[in-house]
Amino acid sequence: MYSTPVYFPQFTNREDFLTFGSLFDDDTGSPINLSGTTLANPGSSFTSSAWTVTDGAIVTTSTTPITIPTFPIGSQLSALPLTVGAGLGIKPGDPVTIADTATGLNTMVGYVTSYTSSNGALVCQIGWTFQFEIRGETPNNTGSGYIAWYDFGTPDDQGPILVAGLGNGITIIDIGFFQISIPESVFRTILDVPYNSQSNTYARTFLACMTMTDSVNTRQIFTGRLPVLYGGTTN
Repeated sequence: MYSTPVYFPQFTNREDFLTFGSLFDDDTGSPINLSGTTLANPGSSFTSSAWTVTDGAIVTTSTTPITIPTFPIGSQLSALPLTVGAGLGIKPGDPVTIADTATGLNTMVGYVTSYTSSNGALVCQIGWTFQFEIRGETPNNTGSGYIAWYDFGTPDDQGPILVAGLGNGITIIDIGFFQISIPESVFRTILDVPYNSQSNTYARTFLACMTMTDSVNTRQIFTGRLPVLYGGTTN
């Protein structure tokens, strides 16, 4: 699924952090449909108020207006609300398919996150969401981490320094492809200015890790190291 560790190219703290990733099926070699959507016309978004919702043997309908977006896709479908039939045996965690009733060619696939039996209110996560974190890597300190050599100290885990998620720095840009973009105004804060007291240098190597979840299954995509240089500009 991923290589350990991933070595990122050098960035400076005075530029946008911009990188891309891709995910392919190990067996077929095909790109993974991260958005969970299929469009009859991939170049155009699709809007309808007539949907067929299938949860195993349960088949119901919805008249909720929904738009299936085109790429790039953010978090529009990560908590998709719609109204279906009441009193059904739909449960959180059930796989669900939502297809346009007219043709069945425009579809969304995901999992149920909640269902209210009394009024038919259904919320689903369509496709995958992501969490990207940049953390410090500072050995030789006391902390809760583990290292085989007690006299070297242990890494401190003080939480993420920068975080990006789907719709907030991460977008799905094509079938199997995603983009991480952190603007310079945010990324510049990753280094002490102008001198990093922890590493005694103008540069520092960070941990950079990313996970993905479809609300039921969670996978780590990569864990790696990110070298960041001090950009050296004055404003």
